[in-house]
Amino acid sequence: MKANLVLKNAAVYTVDSDLSWAQAIAIADRKILFVGSNTDVEAYIGPDTTVIDLDGKMVLPAFVDSHMHPAQSAHIYQYGLGLFDVTGEDQIQAYLNAVRQYAAKNSDAPWIVGGGYSRSAFDEIGPRKEWLDEIDSVRPIVITSTDGHSMWVNSKALEIANIDKDTPQPQEGVIKHDPKTSEPSGLLQEPGAMNLVAQHIPEPPKEQIKNSLLWLQGWLNAKGITTVHEAMLGIEEHHIIEAYDELAQDGKLTVRYRASWNISPEGDVAAQIDQGKALSKRFTHPHFKAHSFKFFADHVTEEETGLLLEPYAHRDDDWYGIKVWGDDILQDAFSQIDSAGYQIHVHVIGDAAAQYTLDALEFTQDVNGKRDARHSFAHLQLARPKDIKRMGDLGISVHTSPYWMIIDDYFWKLNLPYLGHERAFYQQYPFNSLFKAGVNVTIASDFFVTEPEPLVAIYCGMTRRMPQLVFDRDYGGKSNYRSISDPDAELKPGDLGVLPPLDERASLKDMLVASTLNGAYANFLNEDIGSIEVGKLADLVVLDQNLFEIDIEEIPTTQIEMTFFEGQLVHSTE
Repeated sequence: MKANLVLKNAAVYTVDSDLSWAQAIAIADRKILFVGSNTDVEAYIGPDTTVIDLDGKMVLPAFVDSHMHPAQSAHIYQYGLGLFDVTGEDQIQAYLNAVRQYAAKNSDAPWIVGGGYSRSAFDEIGPRKEWLDEIDSVRPIVITSTDGHSMWVNSKALEIANIDKDTPQPQEGVIKHDPKTSEPSGLLQEPGAMNLVAQHIPEPPKEQIKNSLLWLQGWLNAKGITTVHEAMLGIEEHHIIEAYDELAQDGKLTVRYRASWNISPEGDVAAQIDQGKALSKRFTHPHFKAHSFKFFADHVTEEETGLLLEPYAHRDDDWYGIKVWGDDILQDAFSQIDSAGYQIHVHVIGDAAAQYTLDALEFTQDVNGKRDARHSFAHLQLARPKDIKRMGDLGISVHTSPYWMIIDDYFWKLNLPYLGHERAFYQQYPFNSLFKAGVNVTIASDFFVTEPEPLVAIYCGMTRRMPQLVFDRDYGGKSNYRSISDPDAELKPGDLGVLPPLDERASLKDMLVASTLNGAYANFLNEDIGSIEVGKLADLVVLDQNLFEIDIEEIPTTQIEMTFFEGQLVHSTE
């Protein structure tokens, strides 16, 4: 059989079971036909074969991003108010200037909706509604933080949601109040509070969602990503579900999506699960499937809502964070999902959240028996060693975000005071420990929390340090920050250096496997993608340098020259 496409004279890192190297790849009918030497590939070259001589460049399996929020994020980037890249010496004023400009440019919009402000720019009370009221007090303004766990609103949005100083605190959230007036300050934390406003925001048109996803896949392909897990798909978000499926059915996707249905403790949990299962049976296109259910075990430490085994260090009220689920309810939900053969995907930040979720998964296995379930955790900022071992024993995947395993402004302004010195410096992100425990470690951006850049993630996982290009982009103009490369340096506030402990750094080999094959495995796709082997789909990336032969500092600036999705060239720098 002759190939449609041959790549030869390359450094092919196959990520197969032997982590072997090859020189050439032949591709036919979307799949890999041959992997081997330059000499042997000649047999697959015919008169109609396209042959690309890569001149020694590196070829890898295409990257898998195992946890992000594509539709929501892309829509904000394309149609909403984006504060993600807004910087300035006076960060708050820079945000307000951007809001003012957007409001003026979109004077006919009934709502001003956006995202991307950083919680580290504000005090504990957070951003104030009065600042937005000065820009527009007639239209509601709603801006989600870059971590996705809080919302900055103006007085009009609070009025629409009937939130005032007497509104009781919701079960799964916090309405922040001005300490002087007791009025709502303008910050709503976590779903219980945020949804009071969000439920009133007009639903965007399906065509906008489709356009946003088409725009996003160009970006993802340029970063070498061809597979993504949509981590929080609402069972009532028909405009988003149908947007994914219609693009898949029309053959327009160059990213394959796997998805998790979001399950909330509010309402009838069993009914939500049944609805998700019914939807899963409807959407079966290989480029869009949902076979998983998403739970929040807790939330995030920067909002004081991650669930900890020891109380938050900056408070004197023994505050441990928010436990989203009761043990019995969670066990019942997990058992129902697992017994039906579906996956469980859990947001876990704090060590206490990891502990009670593992208890529920162990209960589920005891009740239903052991099977190839591939349940997963996402994020995992803190975890005790005994619980990491349990993750390995249970066969759990952990979707990690090495982008966050660094010292940045969040570390100095939020993590250190909230967690205290010991937890902040020595217990955050036990990364290499996961590999050692046999956990299936994957890589995720959590976009829009972090913009997806797999090579930056690989660098951060290997160094636990911010790459120079990120420092220059985000902090270079701010005199109160210094980039520190020495892992043994004694750090002072504002020094953006290496996050201890150093033995939690991972190897390049582990990072590449986590970015490719492990992500495929977590999504039951390892028979189709994740390694360069005969019979698998030809999802490939071509890098301009061999990552094993360059200085580690060059990894973040290595160029992705080509990306192939099922044998189709979907990105090229030429």
